[in-house]
Amino acid sequence: MPKPGFFSTLKGKTVVFIIILSTAALSTLGAMFLHTKHSLLSEFEEERTGIVEHFVIETLKPVMLTGHADIMSSIMESYKRIPDLEGLHIIRTDGVEAFTDGATLGKVNRLLGEEHFRRQLKNPVQVLPPDDPTLAQVVRTEKEKVYSKKTDGGGNITYLMLPIANEPACHGCHGSDHRIRGVLMATFGMTSADRSTLTDISWFFGIAFALLLATAILTYMFITRIMASRVSSIVKQVNTLVANDRFDDRILIDADDEVGQLAIAFNHFISSVELYRVEETKEKERLEKAVFDKTKELREKNTFIEVDLKLASRIQQKLMPEKFPEYPEVDFHAAYIPCLHIGGDYYDVFEMPNRHVGIFMADASGHGSSAALLVSIVKAIVSVMAEHISSPSYIVQLINTTLAKITPDDSFVTLFYGVLDLKTGEMQYSLAGHPPPLVHNRNTGEMTMLQINGGLVGVFDFDKFDDSVYVFKGGDRLVIYTDGIVEACNNGQKLMFGEKKLVEVVKGEKDSSSAEMTAHLLSSLDKFTGGATLADDVTLLVVDFKKQ
Repeated sequence: MPKPGFFSTLKGKTVVFIIILSTAALSTLGAMFLHTKHSLLSEFEEERTGIVEHFVIETLKPVMLTGHADIMSSIMESYKRIPDLEGLHIIRTDGVEAFTDGATLGKVNRLLGEEHFRRQLKNPVQVLPPDDPTLAQVVRTEKEKVYSKKTDGGGNITYLMLPIANEPACHGCHGSDHRIRGVLMATFGMTSADRSTLTDISWFFGIAFALLLATAILTYMFITRIMASRVSSIVKQVNTLVANDRFDDRILIDADDEVGQLAIAFNHFISSVELYRVEETKEKERLEKAVFDKTKELREKNTFIEVDLKLASRIQQKLMPEKFPEYPEVDFHAAYIPCLHIGGDYYDVFEMPNRHVGIFMADASGHGSSAALLVSIVKAIVSVMAEHISSPSYIVQLINTTLAKITPDDSFVTLFYGVLDLKTGEMQYSLAGHPPPLVHNRNTGEMTMLQINGGLVGVFDFDKFDDSVYVFKGGDRLVIYTDGIVEACNNGQKLMFGEKKLVEVVKGEKDSSSAEMTAHLLSSLDKFTGGATLADDVTLLVVDFKKQ
């Protein structure tokens, strides 16, 4: 038995199960961690954004709109002390910090008609590049923008950019349009408390991951050491029992749980197997003895049947004429090949008074002993009655009446019976269900078939049979045969020898003797069938009228 692959074993399946379960658990744990971290960061950004928006709306804008821009720097410096607020700037649309250059303050003072701003100025600060895409987006859309960036230290910095529009109070300095004149930009990071919270969460999920991994390892160890190892031990012991054919041994497992119960159940099973094998051996011996005795009995019966069939075959051969009557006008030759030891075909040629000759051929349905018994009855009737009755149809009528009373419905006989007058060449005949005999004139080549004038013999006792007359000429050859010839099949079992082939053979032997013609026809039949066993009896009778 081939050794199973690792993943086909209980250990392998346990590993796969734990991997799938652990992957699902770790994925869920990771998703929860990321969701929690994202929520904290979102809350942080939302809180800081709210603080800055409050500063702009509640403090910065009122100061600016009331013309107290000179205290802007002080106010912004105070807001820079908000926890983790790292930068706070009001910049123009070109990225330069506002209220830090003399040109702007001078313009404001001239428009107001007095020196309103007297604070010390510093050099302009370029907070953002003039082409900064985020600054351009805020100015174009007039909407605030909040985004985060990673720092070099691995933390996050959140950027808030709020557009400042030119409201009516500022029209004195900036004209009457409402375009964006500046942007408030605040940058802030996380408080130490927020970072501590994220660190605690990271530790929590790390510990949860470690516990999950430890649980998976312990589960694997439990299943493999407590379960799989003992099951493997059972499998190993079972394979050893089977390989050594030792079903009288037992499996040893020291356990009271389900695995132990499995071993106990298997021990009961192999005990049953061993008992069954003992009983099977006894039954096999009994059957072998019974088969031997029956075979011996059948062999003895078969030997008896073989001897009986051979005796029956010799008796049947004795029923056939050993030699034919000899006349200067005609010549006879015949052949008989049964498909079994004994057959259902029969032929005869016998002398009758006043230079008459009886020519007879019969074919009983079926094969073997039943067919042989039918033709034996026919033989007996013909032998007794033919000497006293000259009409062939009368004899056939008598045979039909006799067989119809004593034979089953599916049994019948076909026959040809002719009475030949040697002085005139006239033959009176009755042809009852039999294949029509052929008449071949060897002088002219003409081929004639005798006409059927009656049905099957032995089916209905009320059937009537008639006589017909045929007059032979010099050179005629009469060929009488049973259907075993024309129905013989080739090796492929698709084509029959047939009447056409029979006529061709008969015509081709016009210069041969009756014996030669018979031998050639049987040779052609054997060649056609490929030497295969015949399915029916074959009988052939050739009558040659001397050429004139």
